[in-house]
Amino acid sequence: MESVGRLWPRWAGYAAGAWSVGAVGVALYWAGGGETGSPLADARAAAWVVAAFLGVGGIMAVSSVRGVGRQMPRWWPLTGLWTACVLAGAGTFGFVMNALQLVFDGTVDDWPEFGVEALCAVGAALLAGTALAYQRGTAGRCARCGRFHAGTGSVTAPPPVSAAPRAVRWGAYAGALAFAPYVAMKTTWAFGGSFAGIEGEQVVAEFERNGASGLVLTLERYGLDFTTLSALAGVFLLMGLTHEWGQVFPRWAPPLAGRRVPRWLPLAPAWLGALTLGPYGVVGSVAYLLPPVLGLGGLPHDGLLSGWPGWTVAACGIGAFAAYGVALGAAAWSYQRRTRPLCVSPGSPGGGAPSAP
Repeated sequence: MESVGRLWPRWAGYAAGAWSVGAVGVALYWAGGGETGSPLADARAAAWVVAAFLGVGGIMAVSSVRGVGRQMPRWWPLTGLWTACVLAGAGTFGFVMNALQLVFDGTVDDWPEFGVEALCAVGAALLAGTALAYQRGTAGRCARCGRFHAGTGSVTAPPPVSAAPRAVRWGAYAGALAFAPYVAMKTTWAFGGSFAGIEGEQVVAEFERNGASGLVLTLERYGLDFTTLSALAGVFLLMGLTHEWGQVFPRWAPPLAGRRVPRWLPLAPAWLGALTLGPYGVVGSVAYLLPPVLGLGGLPHDGLLSGWPGWTVAACGIGAFAAYGVALGAAAWSYQRRTRPLCVSPGSPGGGAPSAP
């Protein structure tokens, strides 16, 4: 008997439809003037649009696993599903930042908004899975593995271990290197030094004014900035996605050495990071960093982030997030393709290499 996880193409559409009911309800609450958890402040018209697209996405999700989905033009369900998926993915903006704050501070600035971000992450995954299953199934492929073979197949073994293509690996190195100025800046402050004319003592004082937890302040006093630690963890994730040890636990990870790494373990944080940090960095670079350079806007004037020193500090962070987010998305896509389980069916006993979605 197949496990529930292996049967995901059969139930993902129903789960996405159920998710959309709740998501549409939340969007309608915002459209009616509610503000709790809303990322659409003073944008009631936008909330109506979001509700409509998510509703269509939910209908298409259920239709895709029913006979009616086969009777529609193929592009109807696919357009509705991927549009709703993109909207749900946009709703995860800020999730990683809030999750890090929760880990180090024990709380977040806005719990309802954090809950909406988590809800959107779940929805984006369900909608993407439903869209992929329908896209593959209507193309005559196995909905689960994306290959051509007879029958439904059953997962028997993971694919061979392989590193990412050279271009993806070089992109990962570039994404990791982009964090160097950010880590250098934060480490300098953590040890009490000065960067861009801003002293480390000022940064610690800013943390205290913002209500940072005792853990964060203790780490700062010992030269361990929590955002630097998070950046190093992000680089570790990026390297794991692009190298073979990201698929099989290496010898330096006892007692798991030699075992396969569950796909979801690196992919879940990778996609969340790519959807959050990538757009944040790219949009921030275009809307916040470029205007002062081109003479189209003023310099920042917000506490420590003022004038060109403040712009330099912002550039170290926003630029790093842009490069890292894009590299992380490419690495996650490559890892997902390379680790897709192989199906074996009566029509193809030997299986084969995964194909493109």
